[in-house]
Amino acid sequence: MTALLLMYLCVDASHTDCQVIPVQRWIKPDAYEQCIATVPQLTAALTAKNRKLHYFICEVQGRHEQGPAQLAAPRFSNQ
Repeated sequence: MTALLLMYLCVDASHTDCQVIPVQRWIKPDAYEQCIATVPQLTAALTAKNRKLHYFICEVQGRHEQGPAQLAAPRFSNQ
């Protein structure tokens, strides 16, 4: 299993107009568990103001989805 830790950088607290940045990837049977164990530490390290604008998501990646080359550059989400 592959799990990606994604960081969302948003313009405002409504979580619109966010930039998505892949932060880390695990490729192991317990990849998702490792990813979600990392999120609380990263969130706690943010200032209160930044917690409203930035957040972390763990996403499981299927075998046939994007490879490392496609994940190297930040992805943008226009909402």
